[in-house]
Amino acid sequence: MEISSDIAQEIVLQLKNVLSQEINFMNSKSIIIASTDKNRIDHYHSGAATVLATKKPLVIDDSKSYIGSKHGINMPIALDGKVIGVVGITGERCKVEKNGSIIKKMTEILIKEDFIKDVNLKKHDRSRYIITRILNPPLVDTPNHYSDVFYYDYATPHFCLIGEFKTIFNFHYEEVYRIISTNTHELDEIIYVIIDHKLYLFVQKINTHQLNSWLKLLSEKISSHFDVPFYFGVGPVSQSLTTANQSFEYASNALQWNKVNEEKPYLHFSDLDLGLLLTSIDKKRISLIKNKILQSIPSKEYEELKKILLTYGEMNKSINRSAEKLYIHKNSFQYKLNKITQYTGLNPKVLNDYVYLYIAFLLEDLA
Repeated sequence: MEISSDIAQEIVLQLKNVLSQEINFMNSKSIIIASTDKNRIDHYHSGAATVLATKKPLVIDDSKSYIGSKHGINMPIALDGKVIGVVGITGERCKVEKNGSIIKKMTEILIKEDFIKDVNLKKHDRSRYIITRILNPPLVDTPNHYSDVFYYDYATPHFCLIGEFKTIFNFHYEEVYRIISTNTHELDEIIYVIIDHKLYLFVQKINTHQLNSWLKLLSEKISSHFDVPFYFGVGPVSQSLTTANQSFEYASNALQWNKVNEEKPYLHFSDLDLGLLLTSIDKKRISLIKNKILQSIPSKEYEELKKILLTYGEMNKSINRSAEKLYIHKNSFQYKLNKITQYTGLNPKVLNDYVYLYIAFLLEDLA
C-alpha cells in the first residue's frame, strides 16, 4: 500500500503540532513525499532506503553519509506487518532520539485510521453501486447479467431488506452504519447503504431464525440509539438481479405495513394478509379512496374518530368493551360513532360500511 502525498503531508503537519520539530515522510521508493520543510519534498533520501532495507531505525549524525539526508532519526512505518514508508525527525540525536518511537507509533496510528476510513468509504461506494443497480436493473438481460464492475454474483441466494424509522428526521448515517458493522460478526458478506432515509440491506441467505434474531437486535440497537422506533421489511429470497429488484419491492410493502399497522422489529412479506392487498394499491388510487370516504371529517377530529373506528373493530363491534378500553362512557362512544356516520354517510355498525371505513383509515397511513 502506498500512502498518498496529501495524507502524508497531513500527518507530518499533525506531528509537528505535537513535537515542534521538522518532520519528513518518505515513501517505499525513498522519496520525500511530505515534509514540514517544503523545499525537501520530491528529493531522494538515502537514509530512508537503508531503513526500508533493514526495517530498523536509523540515526544520522553525519548528513554527508546519506544523500538527501540531514541529522536526525528515521523510523520504519508498518501497516499490518509490512513496512510501507519511513518517517524522519530532523535534529540533533539528543533531541530527536527520545521521540523516535513516539513518532513511529503516532504515524502508524494515523495511517491506520486513514486506511480504515478509505476502506469503509470504498465499501459504501461498492454497496451503493450494487444496491442502486438492483433498484434500477438493466431493461434487457445480457450475457453478463450476473456480473458487473465489482464482479458481484447476484445469483447467490440473498434476503432483500429495507429498514426505516417510524418518523422521518435527519440523522447521521454513519451512526447507523457503525451499529450494523459492530453487529454482523456472525454473518457472511452484507451489502448495505442508506438511500433517502431508508436502509437497504442485501444479505446472503442465512437461517431464517438467525436472520430474525439479527434484525430484532439491529432494530433494538438503532431504536435505542436514536430514541425512535426502527422497523424492517423483509422480501422473499432472490437469486438474480431481476428477482432481487422484485424482492426489494416486496420488502418495501412489508415495511410500509409494518410501520403503520404491526410496529414489529421486522415483518416478512410472506406474513402479510390484508397488508398484501393494501400496500399494492397505487398512491393515486389511495388518494381517491381516502378523499371519497374521509374528506368530510374535520382535521381536528380525524385522529380521535379514527381511534374510535379501529377500537370498535378490535373489540368485535362491542360498544361496551370499546368504551372500556378507551376509558370513556358508552354513550360518548356511541355519540362519536354517530359523528362518523354524520361526516361520511357510512354507518360503522353495518358490516360493509365498517369495511369501507376501516380500509380508508388504513390507506390514509399508507398515502
